[in-house]
Amino acid sequence: MKVKDPVHPELVPVKFMPEKLPQSVLKHLRWIMQKDQLGQDVFLIGAPGPLRRNVAMMYLEMTQKEAEYVSLSRDTTETDLKQRREIRAGTAYHIDQSAVKAATEGRVLILEGIEKAERNVLPVLNNLLENREMQLDDGRFLMAAARYDTLLKEHSKEELDAWNLVRVDENFRVIALGLPVPRYQGNPLDPPLRSRFQARDVHPLPFKCYHALNVLHWSFLFKPPQDHMDLLTLMKGGDPERLSKVLSFGSTLNSDESSSLGLQDFPLDNLSKVISIMNAVPSQSAQKLVQRLYPFTVMLNKEGQTSVKDALGSFDLLESKMAPTTISEVHRSGETATVEFVSSKRRKDQIQVRAGTLANIASNKNFVSTAYHDGLLADIMMSHMEHDFCIVGPR
Repeated sequence: MKVKDPVHPELVPVKFMPEKLPQSVLKHLRWIMQKDQLGQDVFLIGAPGPLRRNVAMMYLEMTQKEAEYVSLSRDTTETDLKQRREIRAGTAYHIDQSAVKAATEGRVLILEGIEKAERNVLPVLNNLLENREMQLDDGRFLMAAARYDTLLKEHSKEELDAWNLVRVDENFRVIALGLPVPRYQGNPLDPPLRSRFQARDVHPLPFKCYHALNVLHWSFLFKPPQDHMDLLTLMKGGDPERLSKVLSFGSTLNSDESSSLGLQDFPLDNLSKVISIMNAVPSQSAQKLVQRLYPFTVMLNKEGQTSVKDALGSFDLLESKMAPTTISEVHRSGETATVEFVSSKRRKDQIQVRAGTLANIASNKNFVSTAYHDGLLADIMMSHMEHDFCIVGPR
């Protein structure tokens, strides 16, 4: 396959291709390349997580292809894919959206979250996927490259432009990303739309790939210079046995037996964030960190919680009473802050976090802090050190 220089290099994904790749990922990339060579669109289907998207981005980086990305949701409409009307200086214009730009510019259209889109939205792309044709709202008509070139032999370019015919680039491809429905919630693909894709099941990385020294560190793809560190390297200076136990626990929850019990998948891809906190705050409870990734007490019923606790106990991760950790001091310096934690055993740990540039707000003397809120604030600060976080609780 010949790699061409992109016209718009800013649209080519970067920093997704590591030095070493597991064989399973290489097979996915080879399969996508084969379908690309045949001019076929692909549908990567698999469990929740960044693996499918990262495989697609790695392929685009490897082949230097430009990308148009659309994250589908229940609110996605036909105009989000084709054209959007805008008013400028009192005049209405039709602005091409991702699908149209990808088709005319020869880019790869990535559609993520296929299962989330309403059933009347994606059929808009049916004809574009099958025949590389689409009628646009501004009167133009997208036409397949072969048919357009045939007409160009008999008519001039000016005539075709007058007929509002637009050539679809022969390099236009679609990579769809979605979850299997059923098992996961969502809308199943309509059979006509499903037949437009060549599908491939992207399995999660096996246990040995996470535990091996050459494991791909997906979660650090955005965080140089540690782009592709393995989990054991991250755990350097920490306790590898704790890592092994957490990995084993997560793999157990992702087994077929656990799925038959109705347990949710454990996000093994996010383990790196927990391990970084383990390194920075060794006194933090392993069970508490696991619950930060897998809040089973708020998302599972009583039977499911019992199953998870049994799994925690089998790997010596279950604690009858988790020792609280609180923030003792915060020292700001420019755009960073040093936060000091103290555990119930009087052990002190420090971490560096990003800080705002505004002046400190004077503390409210009337506010009465509780042990629960102190512990929650400490947990939030640790999560802030590593990544985004979501606070879940009752209304």
